[in-house]
Amino acid sequence: METQAVPETEVLEKTSEEKRNEVLANRYRYPEKILGMMDKNMETVDFVYDYLEKRGHVYTSQLDLDKDIKPGEIPLLIQWDERWGYGQYGENIVATSGCGPTCMAMVIAGLTGNTTVTPYTLAVYSEEHGYLTDDGNTIWSFITEGGKEFGVQGQTISLNEETVTETLMEGNPIICSVGPGDFTDNGHFIVLVGCKDGKIKVNDPYSYANSEKLWEFEVLQPQIKNLWKMSKYETDETNLFEKHVFLE
Repeated sequence: METQAVPETEVLEKTSEEKRNEVLANRYRYPEKILGMMDKNMETVDFVYDYLEKRGHVYTSQLDLDKDIKPGEIPLLIQWDERWGYGQYGENIVATSGCGPTCMAMVIAGLTGNTTVTPYTLAVYSEEHGYLTDDGNTIWSFITEGGKEFGVQGQTISLNEETVTETLMEGNPIICSVGPGDFTDNGHFIVLVGCKDGKIKVNDPYSYANSEKLWEFEVLQPQIKNLWKMSKYETDETNLFEKHVFLE
């Protein structure tokens, strides 16, 4: 008797809308901040959908040279990337509260080439060294002082178009603390990474869409609460942070 191969069964991937509806049908199982991610940004649907299975887990201890890093550029890293977004940061997780560590990870990778420092690595460092407040915010001194352990430093600069443009043209990224507006309802960190056609390129750790746009300085200016020129920090005493992050 001739045998036949078992026919392959096509597995249909659920659409974003189907995943969203499934999450909402079980919303009592999700923290409000996780549900809020999906309400604010539909790009996060897959992350929210996988939350119950993956919460508390970290899936990498370094950046991907092929995926994340391009020589001479400040990479775009996303705080709700499933590789590190489920990791704890105080009472919250990197995905909801880790914009500061994620921005710093972009700058460290771009300026130093160090791929062993992820948003989660920096979240751990920030929390252990007192840069995380009780209400889950990363304090500004993390930008100026916290990065020195990893070979970068931040210096406050003036919020004017000439200074911002010159800083970016010199190859120095700028981390900004922003208030309510295009990027957040409360507080958030973003990175200005370059200029093109008289506009500014932004790496927003919460949004691919915002990161694909070019922004007029006049649009960004009223939203920026403070900004820091980021550069290499090199001394004989610089001791890059080394910590084993155990994958779960």
